[in-house]
Order: sequence, then C-alpha cells, then structure tokens
Amino acid sequence: MAYLEARKSTVTPSVSGTTFSVAGNEATGAVYVETKNSTVPSSVSFTRTNDTAAYAAGDVIGSATGSTAALQFSQIGAAGKVVRITGTRLEIDVNAIPTGMTAFRLHLYNATPPSALGDNAAWTLPSGDRASYLGYVDLGSPSSQGGTLYAQNTGLDVDIVLGSTTSLYGYLTTIGAYTPTASVVKVITLYAMGM
Repeated sequence: MAYLEARKSTVTPSVSGTTFSVAGNEATGAVYVETKNSTVPSSVSFTRTNDTAAYAAGDVIGSATGSTAALQFSQIGAAGKVVRITGTRLEIDVNAIPTGMTAFRLHLYNATPPSALGDNAAWTLPSGDRASYLGYVDLGSPSSQGGTLYAQNTGLDVDIVLGSTTSLYGYLTTIGAYTPTASVVKVITLYAMGM
C-alpha cells in the first residue's frame, strides 16, 4: 500500500494498467492510495545444508536438517487479501545439472507451516498444516546458463489469500531424486499482484 498525502486538493491517479483504491482522512487531509494489479517481486535466498545426502522425489530442500526449511516471502501483498501469483524464477548457483535433478515445486502457506519440516524430510500435508496450506506452484526444470542453473515459469494465474501478515510461506521440494552439491545457494523469486 502506498501513502499519498494531499491537503485541500483533488487527487486523480493515472497509471496505465494499475487500479487504485482511494480513501481519505477528513481530520488530517491525508489520502491513502492502495495500488492493485501491479506486480510485486519477493525473493528468498538460502544456502542448502553442507552435505551431499541424496534427495528422494518429493523431499524438502532447506538450509538445515534440524530446523524448519520453510521459506518466507516478505511484502508480497496486503494481509488478509487476495494476491495472484503470476510467475516464478529459480536460480541455483552450480554450473552443471546434477544427475536426476528434474524440476522443483513450491508448496505455499499463509502462515509458517506447523510441521516445521527440515532439509531432506519427505514433504507431506499433515492435519496440522491443512488450515494454512494454499496449494503449490511448479517452478520448472532448471537449465544450465554457464555457471548457474536457471528456471522460470511465467504466465501463472494462481489466486491465494494471505494470512494475517504480508508474507507468504513455502516449502521447496524436488520432483526428481538426485544427489546435491554441498552448500549450494538457491534463490527463489515469486511475482504477485494484488487483486
């Protein structure tokens, strides 16, 4: 939400492709403008655990085995409101695709998942996670870009409702079984717009 202060003037916002909701405060003269239909990126970067323990298909990928691998995408939308995920990007900082690595999926939640799954745990949807689970988006299959693996998924149209914060949470899981490289940096970016 953007805040625009105007005193004793008329505000006529005009930005192509963006819708505004305008509200005022008679006492202060402030005008609050909420933008909608504008794309907002939110990224999470993490270094996976320092081992080469093989992943089975459907395993969670995280930074540590003893703590939650849940990722937090901050400032992705207004708390309690609908946002539309329009695209994803995945960067993996290695120069060759490990044997067996195929594609990745991001399971989404409107709060930190109570299951607190760690790296290399088998992803599941236990009863305690059901209330916060929002579904998933596929991140695609990475390709080598000469020193970096990269995947993008554009043209998504996935509507979700955020919880009591402006953040979205997720578990990154692998579709294919593979043996990873130790201490690899991964960057996931979600693109979303308010509805």
